[in-house]
Amino acid sequence: MSKEYIMGKYLSILFIVLSALFSACENELPYQERPQEPQLLMNAFLEVGKEENEVKLFMIKPNIDATTSVTNGSVIVYVNGEKTETVEVDPYSNWGLCTLKSQFRPGDRVRLEATAEDGEYQANAEVEFPQPIEEMIRVDTLHTQLKGLYGMQDCMRYRIAIYDRPGEKNYYRLIIQENTYRTSLEDGVTYGPFVSEPDIINQEDIVLTDGHLTTADDDEFGILDMTIRNVRNIFTDSRFTNGPYTLNVYTSYPYFHDWGSEDYKKYIRFDVVVRLQCITEAQYRYMRAMNCLDSDDYNETFMEPVIVPQNVSGGLGFVGASSEQQVTLRMLDRPPLW
Repeated sequence: MSKEYIMGKYLSILFIVLSALFSACENELPYQERPQEPQLLMNAFLEVGKEENEVKLFMIKPNIDATTSVTNGSVIVYVNGEKTETVEVDPYSNWGLCTLKSQFRPGDRVRLEATAEDGEYQANAEVEFPQPIEEMIRVDTLHTQLKGLYGMQDCMRYRIAIYDRPGEKNYYRLIIQENTYRTSLEDGVTYGPFVSEPDIINQEDIVLTDGHLTTADDDEFGILDMTIRNVRNIFTDSRFTNGPYTLNVYTSYPYFHDWGSEDYKKYIRFDVVVRLQCITEAQYRYMRAMNCLDSDDYNETFMEPVIVPQNVSGGLGFVGASSEQQVTLRMLDRPPLW
């Protein structure tokens, strides 16, 4: 068999595969042209059970090709048709920040009405909070090693058993949160939690990778691999509809001291909070788009342009809503070392 024949056959297969991929990726969201007039942009991710939720307001000014935070603005909050509060922009914030005190519950329908520049610019969004999963999640952990860029690395493995909400299409997000509490050497007072979110390594989970399992050796994808890493750890129930599933993920192993530092003596408690959020379909689509925009794997040559969903009327932006189940694991609990 000649080399010319093999090369011709390979190119034919390449053309067919790429054609199929491009034809399958249809735009499901309308194209949003670049605004020609200044517009108010509102972003928020509202969560059930959170004591404070943040809304950020910005002005998009095409004439100077700039985005600036709002300093003179406010947000009115309506829950199930009733006004609950009006929040002014924090004058000391660089992010046009409004801190909401309203408490939200699953099933609540929330409307945000934002204004800026003494009411000259207005925008609003309405979202409904999804229901959380009905059964508690269960988590098993293991201190292990995983191959990384620089050899074997210490990791924590999490196996997270969940059960899908029956009878509906569901959208989820996994978050692993680390809470550290420290005790002052001076007054003995415990401070915290100091919250961080380690990167989740989901390369071995078929749901979180949408069937594109990888290893540490797969740093560079081939030309036919259109995979975008799921750094926001969002997924649907399409592979376990109405049933159970166990997520299999890793994080870097938490070290509780800094060599040569007195900081080690201050640690008293370390918790890991495993959070499974139920999110809206719109939020799932938004985060998928952001996965692409923030990814080094995104290839403009072979992939379609990324269209970021927005659900704000009268302006631009996105407002999401989520409810969740969570489990707290006590990883370290000891008195301070004096």
